[in-house]
Amino acid sequence: MSIIETIHVALKEVSQIEEISDGVRVTTHCMYPSNGLVQVVVRGMGDSFVVSDEGGAIDELISSGANVTHSKQALERLAGSHGLNYSNGVLYSPNASRESLPVAILLVANAAKDVSNWLFSHTKIKRKKDFKKIVKEFLNHAFEQNKPHEAQIVGKSNKPHSFENVIVLSAGRRLVVDAVIHDANSINARVVANLDVRGAGYEKLEQRIVYDDEDSWPVGDLELLQLGAIVVPFSRSEAVFRRLAA
Repeated sequence: MSIIETIHVALKEVSQIEEISDGVRVTTHCMYPSNGLVQVVVRGMGDSFVVSDEGGAIDELISSGANVTHSKQALERLAGSHGLNYSNGVLYSPNASRESLPVAILLVANAAKDVSNWLFSHTKIKRKKDFKKIVKEFLNHAFEQNKPHEAQIVGKSNKPHSFENVIVLSAGRRLVVDAVIHDANSINARVVANLDVRGAGYEKLEQRIVYDDEDSWPVGDLELLQLGAIVVPFSRSEAVFRRLAA
């Protein structure tokens, strides 16, 4: 394979186009401060389309544990400086024709990246101590249509285990998201609970353990977490849960 072919293949893996219920989601090459790729959604028909960041720029700040304290007017001005509109946390383009749609996609993606960078540079982020609360708030925002709830699930040992974040997905699927802090008791308790539930062999049950990758985790502790369920660093969780929700 030539270098040109290699690059073509690599870029196709990064840039994806996915049909959703009311439009098309496009994964672009632009990157947020977390190194996550900017995704935009295109809606419309005929010769009139609107491109939106779906609140991605704002979500980046929320995911960091910070509150969005900037005024609506300030965010509207910031969006306007990029030729875009702003409403309820979302950046979106004016109506775009079919011919101008590629440019509109690039414009919104670049603007979302720039707005996210601006928000981080103009926000004093005070790291919350309660990592589990950060994860709960993030999941409430990510799964607005079907918010996570607390539930007990019986394991292979017939012992019921409590989980703070159980999300019902399509076709009867369930997703369990367990937030773990870097503490021996927390690690052991959640590994045991997830391992026991996994041993019960429930169909259509997905389990994930989320950890705060801003902390320094020894390899041994991460390997221990993996005994219970698939492990997800919090900084990468948005893309993971978006795929699971599809």
